[in-house]
Amino acid sequence: MENQFSIVTIVHKRTQALSRLIREIEKSRLLPLEVIVVWMGSPCSESLLTSPHFTIKHKFVANEHLPVSRARNKGFDCCSATRIIYLEVDCQIPSHLFDELLNKLTVGQVVCPNVHYLASTKECLPEQELQHTPKLVPGHATAPTDTPVSFTYFRTMAFAIHKRDYHTIGGFDEEFSGIGVGDIDFAMRCSQSGLTLIKTASVVLYPDAGKLNPAILHLCDIVNNAARFKQKWGNYPMESWLRELVTAGLINDDYPHTGLRVKRMPTQQELAACQPEE
Repeated sequence: MENQFSIVTIVHKRTQALSRLIREIEKSRLLPLEVIVVWMGSPCSESLLTSPHFTIKHKFVANEHLPVSRARNKGFDCCSATRIIYLEVDCQIPSHLFDELLNKLTVGQVVCPNVHYLASTKECLPEQELQHTPKLVPGHATAPTDTPVSFTYFRTMAFAIHKRDYHTIGGFDEEFSGIGVGDIDFAMRCSQSGLTLIKTASVVLYPDAGKLNPAILHLCDIVNNAARFKQKWGNYPMESWLRELVTAGLINDDYPHTGLRVKRMPTQQELAACQPEE
């Protein structure tokens, strides 16, 4: 059946974004069998969110923070369907997204839409503007569509994969904590396992970090994850973030030769300057 697919999303405090995403899924031309919502923190009123169009399964660990990689793996493990679409909770999706992803999905392939970054973290666009809007952050490369492309174009915000392939590569490495590096590691293992990445013409919109600077806000996670990645793959990931940290005097500038070290923690002023606007 067409709707024999599951959707997975993870949530940390983003309750309004979750409600909006559920509404957008309800408007999709192709509806899922279920939506798996993994709560990274304690349950709240939105943990009981339901839909008349499909089952919503809420998963959480009471009194414990669930890291990103563990939350994603928990969601995939709970899926009933073998075809799975993962969506970050802040994604804005067109109504035809699921059709296009699933039409291209086969065992051995990972399918992604193009991700365009909104210039405003607060912006929410109506369906008719999802594909054509001038308010995008420039400079993000897009890949050719409907043909195999390098996994350097992989974006975790939205992708479709068979459950068999997900478990073959071992899901997300739970030794990575926080943001960023675990996504790159996942893409690397997909590529090393012989999976193929296909990009569709669909466009998913995602809020740009803007003033938010993940490298400074998540300094310790970035350093620890980058060191683990280097140990696994022989090179450092996210060099642009590491260069930012060197310029700010937060890590050592000779890290390519001597390893990563935190020289100092960010000041309150530096942290405040990286926070998104209220």
